[in-house]
Amino acid sequence: MRKNSLFALTVLLLLCSSVAVFAAKAKAKPKPAPKPAKAKAQSVMLAGDNGVFGTVYSIRKGYPIYFRLKSAEYTTDQMVIGDRLYAPKADEKLLVLHFTVQNPLKDEQYIRWDSLRFTAVDSMNINHEMGSDWGDEMNQGSLVMYLKPAQKADIYAGIMVSAKGIIPKLMVMSDYDGDGPILRYDLKNPKNAVAPLKKYVADPSDASGCTALETVPGESGTTYPCINFGITVQKSGYLEEGINGEELEEGIHYFTVTVLVKNKSPEKTYLRWDSIIPVLLSTDGEELNYKDMLLASANRGMDRDLKPGEEVTVRLCFELPKDATPQTLSIKEEESRTYEFKMP
Repeated sequence: MRKNSLFALTVLLLLCSSVAVFAAKAKAKPKPAPKPAKAKAQSVMLAGDNGVFGTVYSIRKGYPIYFRLKSAEYTTDQMVIGDRLYAPKADEKLLVLHFTVQNPLKDEQYIRWDSLRFTAVDSMNINHEMGSDWGDEMNQGSLVMYLKPAQKADIYAGIMVSAKGIIPKLMVMSDYDGDGPILRYDLKNPKNAVAPLKKYVADPSDASGCTALETVPGESGTTYPCINFGITVQKSGYLEEGINGEELEEGIHYFTVTVLVKNKSPEKTYLRWDSIIPVLLSTDGEELNYKDMLLASANRGMDRDLKPGEEVTVRLCFELPKDATPQTLSIKEEESRTYEFKMP
């Protein structure tokens, strides 16, 4: 009886073990964790074809740089990069470029203004080279740095070009001759639209808005760029007393134009009577005698340095016969465009 019980118990244990093994085998295995998605590789084109704004191109064979031209505009404003001032003359405008460069190598790369060459070609097939500096978009400083692997820099720079018309072509190339093909941008292509000039300086006879006037109609209260200074005409009036300690001559009085002058240069700039060139014409077309640049309230001459960004109010003082009526005031700095104001 005892043997039969032991046999039955053994069979029962074997059956339970088999069921447990079968259940373990039948249990579904957990699914493996999904692999992390791979980051999409940056789409990069090789230079040598016509470029399109916003597209990344690889330039240079030896030490390649990834280059992307984001946007461009025409301007007659001054441009500051670090301690340099770029100011268009009367027959010029700036083609300002905004772009990125990126280091695709596993080692650092030294980057500065001559790492790439830029040439704008005008409608007369004349080449205009980029100035000798790149600006950091973050702080307007001069961009000179080591780019770490995959590091990118946002940059602006300018090319001084003719004041007339659209610049049809821009070329970007390696700083070493023969080190890779040239990247060419057709700036007449709508995909590469260059922003036109500000309306006040754009010649209305050119529908493109890309020709800059050399003589610009001015309005009181608006600031206009010259070379070192920004000029804002504020008001005008008569002065019936002498200046600089001198007696007022009989039969004349003074006409003054109050002007706000701002130093746009990154360096100290000297301001005195001949720093700007004002010409006042009467209703009879005669040029009236420019006497001095006076302080805002005292009848003494202005004569001192302005710090970078400093503004000062001065009065341009002209000698008028009492039978003369002022009509037109023109203001410019040497070589700058002229701004012409109607006098009240």
